[in-house]
Amino acid sequence: MNKTIQRILLVSFTILNTLLLYLFLLQLPYGVDTFVSSLTHWSDMSPRIGTVAAIAFAIAAIALLLVERLPTKWKSSLAYFRRHYAHPGHRAFFGGGKNPGFDRKPLLQAYPEIHDSAYNPQVQMQVWKRLYQQNATADLVAGTAGSWRLLRNLYLVSVVFLLSFIVAWPLNLGVPAALAMAYLFIYGAQALFLLFSARKTGERLANNVMAAALGIE
Repeated sequence: MNKTIQRILLVSFTILNTLLLYLFLLQLPYGVDTFVSSLTHWSDMSPRIGTVAAIAFAIAAIALLLVERLPTKWKSSLAYFRRHYAHPGHRAFFGGGKNPGFDRKPLLQAYPEIHDSAYNPQVQMQVWKRLYQQNATADLVAGTAGSWRLLRNLYLVSVVFLLSFIVAWPLNLGVPAALAMAYLFIYGAQALFLLFSARKTGERLANNVMAAALGIE
């Protein structure tokens, strides 16, 4: 997946979440018809609708800026809820009983420093990074790496909007509880789905790098 497609998907996802937040702040149910109706009645809902639109798009800009500027290390930390060892490469050679579908022994024999360091996470990560750089262009690795980056970025955007919704909920006086719960389900479900999808893809990337190093297609 090339960077252009990733950017298009990321921007599209951000726009969708922006429109959802915009409708919630107006205390309207989500839907295309509702959105179009809000635009046709813009003058009747002014100036509040203008303020709401500005807030929603400001949050969208913050989300995209965060994805663009936040260091990779912090993105991974947010995806794994920990500051250290927040990447599957730290345990790639000794994955806590996870079965990658191939034998790791040839790689452990080729890189004895992993075993000698008692499977130290930092040593595993250093070796894994070298293997990644050597096999980054392999189809098995390149596709998974692109999916890992995309899902991680989509997850970060979803978190920004989920937090924005949680903050806006008590401030949005008079919003019906049923309507708020519907939006909470959407924002919460997508964040959880993207979180687990990103983690699963990260594990697959770690394994695919080692598989490519072993010559497995």
